Amino acid sequence: MLSFIAAAEEKNFSRAADRLSLTQPTLSRHIQRLEEELDAQLFDRSGHAVELTGAGAAFLEEARRLLDQVELVCRTVQRAARGEEGSLAIGFAGYAMYGALPRCLRRFRERHPQIAISLQEMRSHEQPYALRRRTISAAFGSAFPEEFASEVVAREEVLLAFPARHPLAAAPEVALADLADESFVLVDRAFEPALFDDLVALCRQAGFGPRIAQRANRVGAALGMAAAGLGVAFAPASLRNRPGAQDVRFVPLAGPSPRLVLRMAWLADDPDPVLRRLVEAARSVSSDAPALSSTT
Repeated sequence: MLSFIAAAEEKNFSRAADRLSLTQPTLSRHIQRLEEELDAQLFDRSGHAVELTGAGAAFLEEARRLLDQVELVCRTVQRAARGEEGSLAIGFAGYAMYGALPRCLRRFRERHPQIAISLQEMRSHEQPYALRRRTISAAFGSAFPEEFASEVVAREEVLLAFPARHPLAAAPEVALADLADESFVLVDRAFEPALFDDLVALCRQAGFGPRIAQRANRVGAALGMAAAGLGVAFAPASLRNRPGAQDVRFVPLAGPSPRLVLRMAWLADDPDPVLRRLVEAARSVSSDAPALSSTT
């Protein structure tokens, strides 16, 4: 292909060979083989200068277009190999979208605008399965098995969420021990096992086992149940930004502030350079607040 284009542009096999650092016989063989493959004469060799035939002129236009496409593909592959182009499928727990995840994605998009991102909300217990099946490349949730590589993205303060008319809704802070007789709304352990275990352990450290009146399938649903007066919920501070949050009152816990960890997890052996770029973005927005417990 290159031999043909050079000969067509130089109109001289000797100059074309010099241009490509080939011998003239080698270049002539390349062109002859191409003519045999195409079953068409590409050059009129009867004069002092070689001229394109009609078939040769038509082929030159297509050859140049094809060469441009090859160069474009090569550049695309090189950018993908450097993690500058490609796509990522990301799974996330719903509460993550009100906190650190948007900051992480914004930072990532600022640095790598050519990379396509697809997002899928999923409960934390679904994320490891999706990672193993490689239907997602990264997941954002509270805890992951040790088989995965992970990075702490944020540690958020855990607040109490009271119904708006609850007697303690206007308190500046509330000691958890004072809620021993309250009904609680918790996300069911089947959906968020690490979160459930940590919140129950928090209550037990305060001297009581929580009386669970309602079990929700996600943190946002637990807030809705609290707003309806069905019990007190726990919520990361970022959920104050959630639509509908005005129906509940968020009150800090007295004493040392517990934290909910948000992690990004991925398969440690995933070689995708695009994934590495996301890890870099996650690290750049991570916080240094203390964790809720040693299990997260």
